[in-house]
Order: sequence, then structure tokens, then C-alpha cells
Amino acid sequence: MKPYKPSKMVNWFEPGMLFQTGLRSVVSALFGNYADRRETEAALSPLSDEGWEEYQKEYAGRQEIWIDYICDTGDGFNPTFSVASLAAQKDLKVHLPDDSEKILPRGKLLLLGGDQVYPTPAGGLYKQKFSIPFQSALPENSVKDDIPHLYAIPGNHDWYDGLSGFLKLFCQQRMIGNWQTKQPRSYFARPLPNNYWIWATDIQLNEDIDKPQLDYFLEIATNHMQPNSKVILITAEPAWIYKELVKDDTSYDRFRFFIDFYITGFKVNDVKRGYQIATIITGDLHHYSHYCTDDSGLEANHYFGAGGGGAFLHLTHNLPQKLNKVKQNLKLHATFPDRAQSYKLLTGNLLFFIKNRYFSALLGGIYLLFFWLLRSSDSSTLSFSCQHSFANFSIYLGNVLINTPFLSVLSISLIAGFWKFTDTTSYARGVQWFGALHGLLQCISIYAMIWLMAQLPCLHTTFGIAAFLIMLVAAGGIWGGFIMGIYLFLSNILFGNHINEASSSLACEDYKCFLKLHINQEGLTIYPIGIKKATKKWSIVNYANGVSIKGELPEIHLIEKPVFIKSN
Repeated sequence: MKPYKPSKMVNWFEPGMLFQTGLRSVVSALFGNYADRRETEAALSPLSDEGWEEYQKEYAGRQEIWIDYICDTGDGFNPTFSVASLAAQKDLKVHLPDDSEKILPRGKLLLLGGDQVYPTPAGGLYKQKFSIPFQSALPENSVKDDIPHLYAIPGNHDWYDGLSGFLKLFCQQRMIGNWQTKQPRSYFARPLPNNYWIWATDIQLNEDIDKPQLDYFLEIATNHMQPNSKVILITAEPAWIYKELVKDDTSYDRFRFFIDFYITGFKVNDVKRGYQIATIITGDLHHYSHYCTDDSGLEANHYFGAGGGGAFLHLTHNLPQKLNKVKQNLKLHATFPDRAQSYKLLTGNLLFFIKNRYFSALLGGIYLLFFWLLRSSDSSTLSFSCQHSFANFSIYLGNVLINTPFLSVLSISLIAGFWKFTDTTSYARGVQWFGALHGLLQCISIYAMIWLMAQLPCLHTTFGIAAFLIMLVAAGGIWGGFIMGIYLFLSNILFGNHINEASSSLACEDYKCFLKLHINQEGLTIYPIGIKKATKKWSIVNYANGVSIKGELPEIHLIEKPVFIKSN
């Protein structure tokens, strides 16, 4: 048995990672609709076999229930295990705004809101990045009575293998540590105390809820729910935010149709049942956000984003203060990190060449390739460069490019590649010219660096050529990476785009979060738990049947005061 080695944060700008993830994304998008596992799930697991008597006894029959919600986990070990360890605690002490303390019990239910592994489920990564950390956080047999149950919905990363790994791990009633998985399919509905329900949807890769899934929720709404039931809706992405930020987004329209037809506007024989939305919870954006129209009551429309389970931090300063396009008067109530912290973290892109050294190394290799092609076109390139000014070198370079079509096409292709990289999905205007400018600057920098390195005094010594090549690759990688970081920083702060890239480049394992939900006769209370610093030092012991991991729990705080939603 190989010893367990904790995973580092995914380096999304590593060339191999970019190719692998891009390929899997394309393959999944092409074949996902032709191999939709949800249809098979529905055929093999009829609703009548779901064990409703057990759910009524285990969940709905209680006077109150506690629920933990974690989303976007299974990336770096430090943040994943930090969050899992906190959710595993029997009691968690938090300080309330009035300086009093409150003990929050471990949830009877642990809900996972999507993307349980990064970057893909391939190669046993579910076990490496998710199962072992969660098993170690709450070891088997550590809870003797009232064993907590675990439910999960998939995100796009879970779908990259066609949902095979997800179904094996979460849909076969297995134990993950001392959490008991209970679902037969990738979506579910469960009754809770005081006429509350959880509905959790699987939107696959295309924000699509398939027909068998719609039939499932239709059956639940028709035959299992009472009038005035209150629904806690779990979905895999914040369609309300994407509606505001992303051009041509249609996910919110489908999301809204599902709510209007199957929940708030649901009718049986033309008689309205009057189901209500208690709250909507999601992840996908790896931070905490809370949009609402009021501070209390079901009419408040509380929308929570809590994707801080272990993946890289998404910065929050780009979040709109008001969601005008969803027409519900939703305003941003709280974020974690806050805007000031987020802007400060964004400046980390100025060190892009250090944080993303493999991508910088690739850029250094491109500098070397262009020099080799330039010298192949004219063997006097190096000697000419060291003997003439940059102005003369520029004239010389123009002549070479005119007479070397391949090098000219490659230079244009490089500019076009960086231009194509430009994020054009946002509503910001004028960003394409900025992407083209970035590409042009990268291309000019290559030739300028060749001339600059040719000025080395040792160029004509025995080791001069070797020193030139090494310095060209090193300086090119650093400078090219620095330009990339400057581009991401300015694009984000000036135009509000490249939200994913300007965040993933930081690979920040801090500023994590999860939710604790409490339902009683008075209503629903949501406690947003913030973790400013993930624990970095753990004691890991491998033994024959598993792994034991110990360490200090990270400090926690309430991101905002508990959100109470009164039961109407």
C-alpha cells in the first residue's frame, strides 16, 4: 500500500492540466447528452423504492434537525480537510454578534452541493482528494448513535467521467467514514421537520433538468407534500449571478421555470398548492455570498452561495451589488472575503510568474523556440543583435519576418492565441482590443528579450551561447508570466472580466466556508461559518486499513449574523 500523500491545490495554469481539463470538458459536452446516466438512474430506482417511511421517521418526525452544507471540495488537502474536520465535530462553538456563545451540533444530514473533486474524477482522485479526507475527519464507528447521513449532487467536474465515479461513491448506500450515504440517484427530495423539504437537483453539464428528474419532483409535489410546504432548494450553480454577469446566459430562465412550475406555482387539478421557497443554496463560485430582499420571512428570497469547501478561492469584488436582471430586487447582503480583502488578494496576480511557474516555463520555452526559428532563418541573428542598437535590430527583424512566412504566421498566431484567450462572456465592452494588445505585447517582448540577452558581455566566451539560452528562457518565462499577471489584474479591475482566471491563478486555500442549517418550529436559521486560514500542518499516519490525520482545527467565525427565516 502506497503511503497517503496530501494533495496540493490544482495548478490550473499548468500546461498539462489545461490540456487535460479542456479535453475532458469537450468530450463531456459532446457525449454527455448521449450517455445521460440520469435516465438509467430513474429506471433502476423507482420512486416507490425510496423508503419514505424511513425518511419520515429519521427526518420529518423530529422536533428539529441540524444540517451541514459543504460545496466545491476535494481540491487541496489543507482546505478540504479543514472544512471536513469542522463539519465532523459533535459540537462547534461560535461567537454571536452580541458576544454570547452558541453550540452548533453536528448535522444529522451532510449535504454536498456539487464538484466533490478537482480537476476531474479520473485516476482515483475521488479516493485521494475526497474519501480519505472525509473518512479521516469522521472515522467509521466514531459515532455510535444517530449516525449522520450524507447526500450529494454533482457539479460539472463530477460529470467529466459521465457520472460513473459519483454514482459508485454516493449512490450505493456506502459508508464514507461514519457518514452513511442514502441516495439511489444524483438528485433527491427529502422531508424535514415542520413541513420543510429539501429539493436537490442535478443540472448536468448544460444547466438541464432532464424529463425523468422532472417527473420525480412532480411525483413528490403531487403525492408526498402538504399544502404550504417550504422548500430548501439546492442547485449546482448560482444562475441568478450568472444572469447578471454572463452574456447570453439562459440557465436562470430554466432555473426560474422549474421554481415557478414545480414549487411556487405548482397546481393539482388547477388548484394551487402554495409551496414556498424557504431559501436557495448553491456553490460553483468558491466563496460566500448572500443576496436577499429582506432580513426575515419567506418573502425575503434568500439566495446563498457557499462554495468554500476546499477549491481555490473566487474573489468577491466582481459580484454585482444588485441583481437587476432577475427582477426580484435582490441586493448583496454579505460576502466572504469582503470587497477590500478581495481587492487585496487580486494583487497576487502581479506574482503570477511565481505562483504559476509551469506556465511561465512554457512561455520561456516559446521564447527559445522563436529564437531558434529566427536563427534558422538567418545565422547572423545573434552577432547582429549584439552589435547594433534595438532600433537597427527592429529594422533587421522586419526584413527577416517579411522573408520568412512561417515565422510571420507563428508570430501572428501567438498574438491571436492571447487575443482568443480574452474573456468575452461578460457584459464588459472593449475587452477584445485589450486582449489583442496583450498578445502584441507578448510577441514584441520575445524579440526584445532576444536582443536584450544578446547584450550579455560573456556572449563570445566558451560558455556564452549556453548562458544566453539559459538567460533567455529564464528571463522570458519571468517577464512573460509577469505580463500575463498584469493582464489578468488590469482586465479584472478595469473591465470586471477573467473572474475565473484571475482567481484560479492565485490557488488560494484560505477564506473557506460552509453552512449550518437549523430547522425547528419557529423556522429556519442559517449559520454561515467562515475560515480565514486553513490549517497547514497535520500529523498523518498511514496504517493497514486507512489513514489517521490529526491537527489543530482552524479558527472559525460567523461571516454574518445568523440568518433567521421565519416559518409562515
